[in-house]
Amino acid sequence: MSTERPSAVVTGSAAGIGRAVCEHLLAAGWIVVGVDVDASAGASLERAAGGGYVAVTGSIADWATHEHAAGLAAGAGRLRGWVNNAGVDVVGAAHEVSARDIEDGLRVNQLGSMFGMAVAVRRLLAAGGGSIVNVSSVQAVAAFPGYFAYQAAKAAVLMASRGIAVDYARRGIRCNAVLPGPIETPMTYSTLPAELPRDVALAREGDQTPMGRVGQPAEVADLVGFLLSPRASYITGAAIPVDGGMTARVHPYEEKDS
Repeated sequence: MSTERPSAVVTGSAAGIGRAVCEHLLAAGWIVVGVDVDASAGASLERAAGGGYVAVTGSIADWATHEHAAGLAAGAGRLRGWVNNAGVDVVGAAHEVSARDIEDGLRVNQLGSMFGMAVAVRRLLAAGGGSIVNVSSVQAVAAFPGYFAYQAAKAAVLMASRGIAVDYARRGIRCNAVLPGPIETPMTYSTLPAELPRDVALAREGDQTPMGRVGQPAEVADLVGFLLSPRASYITGAAIPVDGGMTARVHPYEEKDS
């Protein structure tokens, strides 16, 4: 058995869920290669990590970015994990979005994630197996008003995850999707009503869930870390919500005293 430290690639690593995943893996002893378009934020995380983290600046919409990250991860440790987390928000119903909006959104949210999956599979086959975790969304299984392109891309990520699980289970590769609900991240901040104080707007986001609050990035990262670990050795092809119960109910309702 190899004594090398396990390594993983995490995309969208510099903020929000991606940063929380990196911090979780670093604390667990992984070497992490983090991919982000924000060079300064990536460098900041690299400094804060104090070793074990390598920052890569690039877009996941470019296949070469994934190849570069994979090479660094394989050279730094034993590549065992890959987290496709990076994404962009695309707001608009079908009559509101342009062709460019759709193309740009799918290029990152769908194709970028699929590029990462394809490169990860190639590398993990050569390494003897491993685990891929794709950050999809509750919008992969339940439509939100005004998210025509975004939810289509996230649904594609979910189905691609299942396809990999089926195709490569007997070759030692597991693949799962996590489906976050409202999580307090910079992307969420960017969608909040500008006229409301942030805490009020976040409280409204949280009201979509039976728990009555937004989730924290670390709560998603804990699940991702588990799915990457040997403790999840019999879990593949799963789509696991991290949503405070949002997808378990048909619509928001007024709580009743029991």
